[in-house]
Amino acid sequence: MQEPERSTYSVEPPVSSPLPGCDPGLHISQDVMLTLHALQEPVLFLNREWRFTYFNQSAGRISRLRPSDLHNKTHWELFPETIGTEVERKYRRAMEQRVEETLNFFYEPFAVWLVIRVVPIESGLALLYRDISAQKAEEQQRLEVTRRLEQVLAATTDAVIYLDRDYRITFVNRRARELLSPSGDVLGAILWDAFPATGDRASLYYTNYHRTMEQGVATEFDCFYPEPLNRWFSINYVPANDGMIVFFRDITEERDSQQALRTKQEETERQRAEIETVYRTAPVGLALFDPVEFRYLRLNDRQAEFFGIPPEQIVGKTLTEMATIPGLREMFEQVARGEPVCDQLLEGEVVTRPGEHRYWTVNYHPVFAADGSVQAISAVSVEITRLKQAEAALIQGEKLAAVGRLATSISHEINNPLEAVTNILYLMSIHEELPESMRGYVSIAQAEVARVSQIATQTLRFHRQAARQTLVDAAALVDPVLGLYQGRLANSGIEVTTRYLSKTPLLCFENDIRQVLNNLIANAMDAMRTGGRLMVRAHDATDGKTERSGVRITIADSGHGMSRATQARIFEAFYTTKELMGTGLGLWICAEIVQRHGGRLSLRSSVHPLHHGTVFSLFLPSC
Repeated sequence: MQEPERSTYSVEPPVSSPLPGCDPGLHISQDVMLTLHALQEPVLFLNREWRFTYFNQSAGRISRLRPSDLHNKTHWELFPETIGTEVERKYRRAMEQRVEETLNFFYEPFAVWLVIRVVPIESGLALLYRDISAQKAEEQQRLEVTRRLEQVLAATTDAVIYLDRDYRITFVNRRARELLSPSGDVLGAILWDAFPATGDRASLYYTNYHRTMEQGVATEFDCFYPEPLNRWFSINYVPANDGMIVFFRDITEERDSQQALRTKQEETERQRAEIETVYRTAPVGLALFDPVEFRYLRLNDRQAEFFGIPPEQIVGKTLTEMATIPGLREMFEQVARGEPVCDQLLEGEVVTRPGEHRYWTVNYHPVFAADGSVQAISAVSVEITRLKQAEAALIQGEKLAAVGRLATSISHEINNPLEAVTNILYLMSIHEELPESMRGYVSIAQAEVARVSQIATQTLRFHRQAARQTLVDAAALVDPVLGLYQGRLANSGIEVTTRYLSKTPLLCFENDIRQVLNNLIANAMDAMRTGGRLMVRAHDATDGKTERSGVRITIADSGHGMSRATQARIFEAFYTTKELMGTGLGLWICAEIVQRHGGRLSLRSSVHPLHHGTVFSLFLPSC
């Protein structure tokens, strides 16, 4: 086949020419020929010897014909690849039998798809054709997308059917055919005819189907289909533009085994969930960075939680803009060179939460392009701040437990010598020869020894674990705790006032409630290092939310108070304002204890220069 000429050319039509299909003596005007020549649709004329007698500009461009080809070589000499093909067969049939033909074919030398209309005319044939390569490419692309989609749907373990607006089943994938095979071929059937919903669940079926179809709301539920299926299915309905998609799976065996149910659910969800959903809901921080400036290209919600702001406010910012952690940039530079960072412990602060020292386990890996260059950096981060805090709290808790056991042991062992000293002081006080000037000192010694004995007894009582709940009133709960801190309260210049207006017995684990009161009173004293007032009140009350009757114990101090930010997080685990002196578990544990007792622990606080302090309110329901 000759190479096409790339230059622009034109075939000058004659002033007059025989009109095809008419008497040879009839000629057409130059205007008509010019009109044919200017048509966008390609037009060619072949005489009965198969030589080209005319072609317009559009035909010349597509067929690669030149003016010199007119009345020269035959069609078969110019386009030998068409010999023996459907093109030749239809051309000759049109020429010999004088019938019109249409053919659609791919001409490989020009890599073009053509639709040709072959029209017999008096002098031979008129060829009217058009290039449909673009349409064929689009069609092929659509077919390829459809083929791939069908492969995916055929490979998935989920069963999938598609319903049109009339609830007619228009698509069934391989897995669906397998599960529904006892019902026969359901393709083309109306849903309600193929699977009638009866019994108690009928309304549930119809409600979910109609809600998805009419309201465009995705729904999900489990249902049992009787004979001939006799299977339980977990079904998801997803709205579509012209109907809805039904994903379902067999959970019959899973209902008999909870472990099997969890395993199959996880496997099915992994296969069915889209990559974006998995990415955004992953339990670890996931992010993608550019390898040059280390800017966030994307990140999931868990990664954004590290900073406490939405992901869209982070995308585009650089690594150092979000976290000024020593050594972090050097790690990214290493990854940008193609060297991954695995299981690295990272600690420091993020810019959105200054003052919070946090810990992460991080893995950074290069994402390589086809040419081997690093086109991105993937980051997987797991925050282990609470784990680190828990380790520290465990160590601190073990120390406190050891101290508690030691205090209990000392309190127990001290009773015998205290009893001896008490007896000796008693004998001294009744001795006739004791000078009157010494009796006052002996009386003071007796009082102090009695106080030591009371502290030892209260310490033993405080650390002794109760096996069951007991009845106790507010005074019996609070006074032993205040007794433990009597010396510290006096030395700190803290004035204590108590008022118990309730004698209502409370059924509780009294040592647990004393632990709560001990924590609240200790915190109050910490807030009044230079002295102040501690007020403890108890009165009968009714909880406004539950309407239950009980006793409300309030512990108020005149300390420095708490900011709104501190109040919002005060009951969080590991949150502390005491630096190394606190574990952040005290009030969290208190809240858990109170909740187990069906009570409520709340607070209000003020940092006003004149009216500052904190009030904790402990409500416990009565028996």
